[in-house]
This record gives sequence, C-alpha cells and structure tokens, in this order.
Amino acid sequence: MATIRTGTDLAAVEDVVAGISAHGERYLERLFTVRERTDCGDDPERLAARFAGKEAVVKLLRPAPDQAIPLRDVAIVLDDHGAPTVELTGTAAALAETIGCGPIAVSLAHERGLAVATAVALTER
Repeated sequence: MATIRTGTDLAAVEDVVAGISAHGERYLERLFTVRERTDCGDDPERLAARFAGKEAVVKLLRPAPDQAIPLRDVAIVLDDHGAPTVELTGTAAALAETIGCGPIAVSLAHERGLAVATAVALTER
C-alpha cells in the first residue's frame, strides 16, 4: 500500500550568510553540489531555499536516529524548465530505495530573509 510522505523545512538566509562568512568555500562545498551552486550562482537566498529543500527531503525519508544522511547526498537542482527537482545519491538514495520511495517533488520559496521548502513523495513503506 502506497503512503504519502511529506517533509517541510524553514531556513534563515542570515544563517547561510554567516556560514559563508565564517567558513567560506569549506561551508559551501560541505553542503552544496557544484550543480546546486551553479544553478543559484551562490546567491544566499537561493542557497537557503536549497538548504531547506534538502532538510525537507531528509524529513520525508525519515532516517533512523543513528543514521546520518550527508546533505550533499540530496541535491536540489533545476530541470530544463527551471523547476526544482530532487536528485539523491549515496545514503539518501539507498534509504529511498529501502522504503520504496517514488520520485520526490519539491517546492521552494524565499522572501524577507526566510526560505521554505516542502517535499512530497509516495512510498511503499
């Protein structure tokens, strides 16, 4: 029986700005793929939206308390029409397969210093 799973997250743009200011490239490379950075031109508002998207997807996947999912295993990239899509690799992809997760839809928004994302998918578990 298919189950609908959702995940939502809210991120502050100022937290992304602070991370970049404090840790520079190391921060960006730890959290974002090259394609994500290219898609948003390293704009902190857009990066915050992608961060929220990654967290929303992790919440949808519901890893065990002792199971870490590196945020680079969840990429929020733009499709050919400019819409955000989810690409999973590594631990995130393995967990998605384990729960029978179909394609994950994601919606992103940012305004007034905040970014929000919602992820939705059908799963078999």
